[in-house]
Amino acid sequence: MELKEVIKNRRSIRKFKDTHIQKEKIEGLLNLAMWAPSGMNRQNWYFVVVEGKVKDKLIEVSKRAFKEFISESLKEVFKDRETVIKESEKFFYNLGNAPVVICVYRSRTIEGELTDIQSVAAAVENLLLLIHEEGLGGCWMTGPVHLENEINKILCVKGKKLQAIIPLGVPDIIPPTPKRKGGRIEWIGWD
Repeated sequence: MELKEVIKNRRSIRKFKDTHIQKEKIEGLLNLAMWAPSGMNRQNWYFVVVEGKVKDKLIEVSKRAFKEFISESLKEVFKDRETVIKESEKFFYNLGNAPVVICVYRSRTIEGELTDIQSVAAAVENLLLLIHEEGLGGCWMTGPVHLENEINKILCVKGKKLQAIIPLGVPDIIPPTPKRKGGRIEWIGWD
């Protein structure tokens, strides 16, 4: 698959098949994702790959994050789209039945914080593109990050800042491609 095709066809997958993903496959994807550019070459990303009973604990935290932080903002943003709110709630309540959840961290230092956020985001984008190229699916989630302290306790992570959670698996449903919004490029000094 060509890179342009991967970029244009990647979707956020929110429903997964009950199919085990081999540890070696995930490790290979993560090792490639870490070839992302990083500010000052700090490579300040950390990945925690979770399945089984620990994943079930993360789902419980995700449910609470939806209730306590996400639900009201979705009602504001999607006032006339009740289906979006219900589907989002369902996803937060089971993470799409993904067999694997990847928690993405960065260092907790204030120095270089913006650089680290952007660097980790580049690695996450690499990962999502690689996941799609492999015929798998993922979804970049930030909502559960509201309950970072609880997630860190579950995963025994200290001294790092949770930046994203990515449910990973074989797609069960692939949503249609949304239209791209226009008017996002401004040209200055061009004839």
